[in-house]
Amino acid sequence: MVKMLCLLNDGPDTSSAAWIEALSRICAVEVIDLARKEVPYDALVDKIFASDKVVSW
Repeated sequence: MVKMLCLLNDGPDTSSAAWIEALSRICAVEVIDLARKEVPYDALVDKIFASDKVVSW
């Protein structure tokens, strides 16, 4: 299964929520809300390289 990382720059909204829901039917989706700024930079880089695809909103 494809591993997809969704990065939300300004937090979740209705558009991103709909896309994430649709993608989760065909991919293993992980969502990171960058507006919360709780993810250490090195952990974020590791997650990006561990994912097959990365989408940013």
